Amino acid sequence: MKLLTKVILSLVLGLSSLTTFAQTKLTGTVVDETDKSKLSNATVMLLQAKDSILVNFTRANQDGKFSLNNPDTSDYLLIVSYPKFGDYFQEIAKGSGDKNLGELALQSSANLIEEILITGKIPVVIKGDTVEYDASSFVTEKNAKVEDLLKVLPGISVDASGKITAQGKTVEKVLVDGEEFFGDDPTLVTRNIRSDMVDKVQVFEKKSEDAERTGVDDGQRIQTINVKLKEDAKNGMFGKLEGGGGMDDNSGYYLGKVALNKFNGSRKISAFGITSNDGTTDLGWQEAEKFGIANDNVTMLDDGGIMISGGGSFLSNTNRGQPRAITAGVSFMDAWKEKKHKLNLNYKYGQAENEINTNTISQTPLADGISNSEFDNSDVSKSTGHRFNTKYDFAIDSLTTLTLRVAASKMNGENDTYRKGNSFKNGELITEDERSQKINTSNDNFNYDANFTRKFAKEGRSINLKFTGNNGKTQGDMLLNSKLNNVVAGTENVIDQFKDNSNNSSSIMAAATYTEPISKKVNMSVGYEYTNSKAHSINSAFNKDAAGNYTEFDSEFSNDFNFNTVRNAANLSVNYKAEKLEFNLTNNIRHDDMFQRNNLADNSMSRDYLTYNPRARLRYNISKAKSLNLSYNRSNQLPSLFQIQPLKQNEDQMNQYFGNENLKPSVSNNYNLNYYWYDMMKGKGLYSGLGFTQTLGAIQTDVIVYENLKRELYYVNTDKAMTNGYLYGGYNFNLIKKHQIKMNVGLNGSLNNYYNMIKDLSDPANPREFEENKNVSYNFSGDIGFQKSTTKGFDFYVSFSPGYRVLNTTLNPELNSEGFTFDTYGRFTYFLPKKFQITGDLNYEYEAPTKALPSSFSRLKFSPGIQKKFLKNESLIANFYVNDVFNQNVGFSRSQSGQGITQQRYNNIARYYMLKLTWEFTSMKGAE
Repeated sequence: MKLLTKVILSLVLGLSSLTTFAQTKLTGTVVDETDKSKLSNATVMLLQAKDSILVNFTRANQDGKFSLNNPDTSDYLLIVSYPKFGDYFQEIAKGSGDKNLGELALQSSANLIEEILITGKIPVVIKGDTVEYDASSFVTEKNAKVEDLLKVLPGISVDASGKITAQGKTVEKVLVDGEEFFGDDPTLVTRNIRSDMVDKVQVFEKKSEDAERTGVDDGQRIQTINVKLKEDAKNGMFGKLEGGGGMDDNSGYYLGKVALNKFNGSRKISAFGITSNDGTTDLGWQEAEKFGIANDNVTMLDDGGIMISGGGSFLSNTNRGQPRAITAGVSFMDAWKEKKHKLNLNYKYGQAENEINTNTISQTPLADGISNSEFDNSDVSKSTGHRFNTKYDFAIDSLTTLTLRVAASKMNGENDTYRKGNSFKNGELITEDERSQKINTSNDNFNYDANFTRKFAKEGRSINLKFTGNNGKTQGDMLLNSKLNNVVAGTENVIDQFKDNSNNSSSIMAAATYTEPISKKVNMSVGYEYTNSKAHSINSAFNKDAAGNYTEFDSEFSNDFNFNTVRNAANLSVNYKAEKLEFNLTNNIRHDDMFQRNNLADNSMSRDYLTYNPRARLRYNISKAKSLNLSYNRSNQLPSLFQIQPLKQNEDQMNQYFGNENLKPSVSNNYNLNYYWYDMMKGKGLYSGLGFTQTLGAIQTDVIVYENLKRELYYVNTDKAMTNGYLYGGYNFNLIKKHQIKMNVGLNGSLNNYYNMIKDLSDPANPREFEENKNVSYNFSGDIGFQKSTTKGFDFYVSFSPGYRVLNTTLNPELNSEGFTFDTYGRFTYFLPKKFQITGDLNYEYEAPTKALPSSFSRLKFSPGIQKKFLKNESLIANFYVNDVFNQNVGFSRSQSGQGITQQRYNNIARYYMLKLTWEFTSMKGAE
């Protein structure tokens, strides 16, 4: 804590000292040369005369007046611009001091006859809904990446994980010259492409693919960055080699990376490979989701399909334990015949091994006390994965386009798990539980789709045809040994089984949408969709025979299901779009026909559901920099096969689930409101939002607790509404504009409220009937942060996030969990002479003790380092750093479900020492 206090005080004092630096001001008034009328909101920029690098900028107020800070350390060029007027230029000599420039008269472009204006480079330009930055007007280090460039652009911020926020919104997609680069992982662009190859950076809200194809605005937007390369940077090769190793005999940590990129006009070929055991190969959640399969589960997909899977997953849980992983990939993009044809191919491979040790404490409220358990779990896993994607775009003519996609993946996983734990009632030991599992799984998946769009001469009229398909196959086996000892009754139950599982699934979907303009501002579209999904799942359990072989079929824990779903859906959509107001209303009526056959029991069951799912969006554009958005969405969630008729399992003897054939779809009404305002020229903005979801007939589990604390869980539709809500807000601004120090303040909160019933039979002398248990959880947290990213002197980012969290149940409120939380994160870079840098990352977390969980948690992780750049072009970097100096990096989490409150602790990568060498190489002319 002393170290943390010193770091915080140093940062605060450093911020305070910066305000004492001297500065001068430039003032003036912008007017129309003809009639001397004031030109409000004119853009005023100050550039270095020697290289046109932007130093400062502002806008004139309603009276045309402006005031601009002048560092007064060099010669500058003042540029004033205003739409439909010629630009004004004036040189500002070094040592001018405070200076009133008087009236700066701009001449209307209508009066500029045969005159030539040399405008130079404009650092920031707003083109409609797009903000465009000139990359050469902003300073970055040599060999910096796109990520480093983004950090110094006004209105854009990047956190330690690579997450980008632009104009207050999270960036979900990063393009290169308008095309996807290596799929949709933004960090493969921002951390791979050099900033000196970039000409422009564009920020805009990208419409959905369907909206772009049909011309019908469905209201969906994705905050997007497009990186436009210099023309002479589109030919050549660049890349990186990186290697590191532990500096002591005990750590054994290593890291190796190679990346190669070859550009030739529209043709781009890229490859990368990473191997490490220090956690740096962890893929983002989007990539992990693409490669992974879930733990043993049966899921009813939203499109009516079924997914039955088991075992480990590709690169699963690499944020826990001590993963050893390899990832590699290659990407190819090209376009020809004036970009009528476009092709995008990529392949990825991954292999991971990991060992995760987890301690879990769970507490379930009872009518007259509490049932709690504690167990230790060890999971040793190995997984490999291959994934291939291809996309082909064909512009048949100026009005007709066809897009084809094919994706295939193959995954294999091995898991060896061991769990041992005890269950207590009011502190008395009731049962001892021990279990080991050896699981092997394989999963093959193949997806394809075609999208055809035909536009007509009448603007806004179009027809869109779509066809998609999927084929999947999952196979797995498990060796299960489980022992449950009832201490009170003196009984023991042992399970020794071999399980063989397989699942085959297929689905097709065909859809057509026709769009017709009603007026310049209104259009309507009508669509139809047909989906047919089929799945066959076989789960066979075998006990040992007299010879010790697993040959005796166990029908109780075996099943053979066919599960088919046919969906017919119709859509009617109305869109209104004006300069200030945008509105969309989509009506969706869906009929799902579900058929299930139990082949072992020789019986079948069918269900059909007719649901109405409307969606409405309203956007009011107060100005180009201010908007108010309101949306409503009603959705119906069908019960899954597992919830209707669970595939009976005995892996966990303490918990047994039971299906409910009478389950109905749950209905959720979701409301969202958000407000956004950003003043790019002043570098400040406000964003806020709130949302509320009410779920009627929510599918929850009622619980029966028996004398030995075994639990039976029954799926039901609750008769009380489940509610979820959230709110967020933030304000960011330039704290000290001259030194590019930014500050942000924010607030976040969430609320969850749902019900279930608990029947307590743990005391035979006093059995209880079902009693209502209301589960309430909410948390609030504030945030205050400071940031400076100039690649000079001392750069830093520090944030403080105090909060309060509550996990409550009404059945036994004396054992609720509520308490104070605190999180602090900081990073810094100190640029020294001789190309040296000192760096550091610091994170402190605290969780207060609660009634249910009486132990507090605190963790201070500090990772300092020093690096040195070599060679004239600074392309060789040596970096020495220490991960987790204080050796405190222990994983921790607290959560709540309908069955109680859970706390977990798990192992993470802790202290090690690393020496890393990085070599950046390039033959690109645009990379200087």
